[in-house]
Amino acid sequence: MNILRLIVKDLRKGTASYKLPHAHECINNQYRGLVQNDAERCVGCGACAYVCPTAAIVVKRDGDNYSWAYDPGKCTFCGRCVERCRPKTLSMESKLPPLYNSEGGLSMILNMVRKRPVKPTAAPAAASAPAQEKSEPKENA
Repeated sequence: MNILRLIVKDLRKGTASYKLPHAHECINNQYRGLVQNDAERCVGCGACAYVCPTAAIVVKRDGDNYSWAYDPGKCTFCGRCVERCRPKTLSMESKLPPLYNSEGGLSMILNMVRKRPVKPTAAPAAASAPAQEKSEPKENA
């Protein structure tokens, strides 16, 4: 019987929690936020997906096309992907992420064309031969 009185008493009081402010005023200097990818410089190597412990980053290739997908709901914000990225196209935001109401609301998918490394063109052999002849010292007879 005592439990029923307690339940009725709590129901009459209403909610006991308070609403949080819309934005936090202070952010720690070491805060690591959402991962951002610079699609213009990304080469699609997939090293970021390889080192991600929670599979928050997924890279899928289809020929020269690839997709880079990031799900912040799976991310632990460890920063391994940013450290491993050799072209330095990944970064982490220092601000808080926006509010969202649906699952996957912050997910990001980038569809890109893989950039192939450009090989330098070799100098023609005929053009370099006369230059070698001129540089050789002449012998006096």
